[in-house]
Amino acid sequence: MALIDMKNITKDYHLGETVVHALRGVDLQIDEKEFVAIWGPSGSGKTTLLNLIGAIDEPTTGELAIAGKDVRSLTDNQKSAHRNEKIGFVFQGFNLVPVLSALENVMLPLQIKGASAAEARKQAIARLEEVGLIDLVHKRPAKMSGGQQQRVSIARALVNDPSLVIADEPTANLDSETAHMIIDLMRELNEKDHTTFIFSTHDQRLLDRVERLVRLEDGKIVNGGQN
Repeated sequence: MALIDMKNITKDYHLGETVVHALRGVDLQIDEKEFVAIWGPSGSGKTTLLNLIGAIDEPTTGELAIAGKDVRSLTDNQKSAHRNEKIGFVFQGFNLVPVLSALENVMLPLQIKGASAAEARKQAIARLEEVGLIDLVHKRPAKMSGGQQQRVSIARALVNDPSLVIADEPTANLDSETAHMIIDLMRELNEKDHTTFIFSTHDQRLLDRVERLVRLEDGKIVNGGQN
């Protein structure tokens, strides 16, 4: 059974009297443990596709199942619980809390779930060590480079032991060398923990590092949709 199973998915947005067809008849299957890049130019529908996979949004038409569950059958509370327990998110702009240290940022998802401070600290330190930031646990985001902030973001995404990590343009704000380091880190964690990674990019320089490439143009998958 596929972890992600999308059949004939469309997504429309209404801007006044204008209808924007963000996704057009998308068929996509992604299995557990895969490392997948969604590649395409700006405006091709990459973020919209990731929002559907992450149960942040719903398709206009079509069938979408995540881990065998029909997303449309879930209540808002069930979707929220699914995201919190099963999915880690990595953002282009890092989305770290500026007044919190690296350690406190990574602890936050665990504390929201009700973990004790001691348990949250233990797991957060382990994840920060895993991404090579054990020496920066007490630094705030403003004192870190872009690459370091993104590694904190990856540690935060993984701290709940999700089965899936979704990263929307995780290297867009980074220089080429740092971008390659971030993709290599995600690939290493994918192989080590068997966590499924799906990330979007428009940077062709990163494509030689991916296991599977899904190419998106004008809201349609032009190759890579099927395993």
